[in-house]
Amino acid sequence: MRFWVSFDSSAPLKLPRNYNHAIQSLIYRMLSPDFKEFLHDKGFRVGKRSFKFFTFSRLQGKYIADGSELVFKPPVRLCISSPIERFVREVANGFLCNGKISLYSSELRVISLEFPEKPQMGDKLFCKTYSPITVYSTLTTSDGRKKTYYYSPFENEFSELISKNLVKKTQALTVKEVKGHVNIKPLHGSRPREHISIFKGTVIRSWSGIFIMEGNSILIEMGYEAGLGSKNSQGFGMIEVVRSA
Repeated sequence: MRFWVSFDSSAPLKLPRNYNHAIQSLIYRMLSPDFKEFLHDKGFRVGKRSFKFFTFSRLQGKYIADGSELVFKPPVRLCISSPIERFVREVANGFLCNGKISLYSSELRVISLEFPEKPQMGDKLFCKTYSPITVYSTLTTSDGRKKTYYYSPFENEFSELISKNLVKKTQALTVKEVKGHVNIKPLHGSRPREHISIFKGTVIRSWSGIFIMEGNSILIEMGYEAGLGSKNSQGFGMIEVVRSA
């Protein structure tokens, strides 16, 4: 499930270029205390992995880049997605009940919520990113140091790790063994865009663009609902279906 929430303001919305943590914090504020504590501290587990099972888009609206800031001209829109019905219900109700929210130094009015119809799913579809996809491994160097390596869409590991991640997400949510895989690659002739972001002091490399996904339809649907790749609850990996094949 997913929904769009639209905000308006009488003044421009000024945000730092790396505003994902502020949006994540805003979403958590909309949750009931017990569910917020569960998601933040525990999440849905499978083995040693824990998943928050939500993701969100970049802010949609007209803006200009001004040094270290992005200056948006309201209204702006935000899309939030999760396979957990309770999560979607609580966040949506939170926005409705609050009516106004604070984001950095700006006060925004909630002017609308929209629940789009779920697109046609299948075993092959074309999708575009609403927030860039990040895929990484933690490696050990020859001298014993830990190193994070981020994969590009042109490396085989990008698709392989997304597929394995979707299997684990599905197992964590359904408590069932899932077999199958998903292959994801950039649309032929397109050039994915690389992004360098900072989230709470951590540098993150990610990619946006148009991709082709093909494989197990259950895993593809999980990617649509919960996000592709890693760090979904930090605002990465949200996709929209362009069309099914």
